[in-house]
Amino acid sequence: MIKKHLTAKYLIDESVFLMKQAGIEKPRLNAELIMAHCMNKDRTYLYSNYNKVLTRIEANYFKSLVRRRLKREPVQYIVGESEFMSLPFKINRNVLIPRPETETLVEYALNFCLENRKKSFRVLDIGCGSGNIIISIAKYAPKMTYVATDISKGALRVTRENRVLNRIKDSIHLIQSDGFSALKKKRIFDAVLSNPPYIPKKEIKNLQPEVSEFEPESALCGGEDGLDHVRNIIDSASSYMKKGGLLAVEIGFNQHKEVIKHIRQDNKYRDAKMIKDLSGIERVLTAVRA
Repeated sequence: MIKKHLTAKYLIDESVFLMKQAGIEKPRLNAELIMAHCMNKDRTYLYSNYNKVLTRIEANYFKSLVRRRLKREPVQYIVGESEFMSLPFKINRNVLIPRPETETLVEYALNFCLENRKKSFRVLDIGCGSGNIIISIAKYAPKMTYVATDISKGALRVTRENRVLNRIKDSIHLIQSDGFSALKKKRIFDAVLSNPPYIPKKEIKNLQPEVSEFEPESALCGGEDGLDHVRNIIDSASSYMKKGGLLAVEIGFNQHKEVIKHIRQDNKYRDAKMIKDLSGIERVLTAVRA
């Protein structure tokens, strides 16, 4: 006889009820991700094993993780992983959780790399975090040279793990650096990419608790108006880019007018424009090195 209270289905249904009460979005998805993690399987396995009986230890472990979610800790940090561009990424609190809107930047940059690929093609990612941008492009456009920087040693450790996880061998070189500071000023890159911190300082406290209380503030805060890092990247990148090279930078909601105004004052770039994400938000600044 199945012990009803210890089946995966019963525990998932119970946690969905609790998460709904707590106002957590997508409670069933959250519960299934946590259960699959507890089983050390993927969600596909879970769908055909809803009636699997868990041991008391397994059930208690699941409940302990659900309690963390009820305290608004992001499920990606709880299970230690996330998906981006259909690839797996290990995640911890040293790095931001990859967002779907960043795929807009990756897809545009990937197309540029593939269309312009040559033997010496070099791509630079400033502030790589989990490595989701640079690893995704290296995975889908191999046989090029990639460099990624981050000021955080913890973030670079995560990128190294994800480089191994996604079977990227030696094509991504990692450098601890505050922006461009550890790089020599040589115009060797065919593309410079970044998803920098761009949240205005005063707005961070108003974000969802999953973000404001758990994700690293250094990877969120872009100064008073949110654009300190964005402007710095625009001003600095041209010193490292070949003529005809791509600059692509993710920005926040309603920042596009100020960003376009800023880059058009710099005669080192041409063809500055914005790319919208799937929600119709002006999300990615792109320009070409003149």
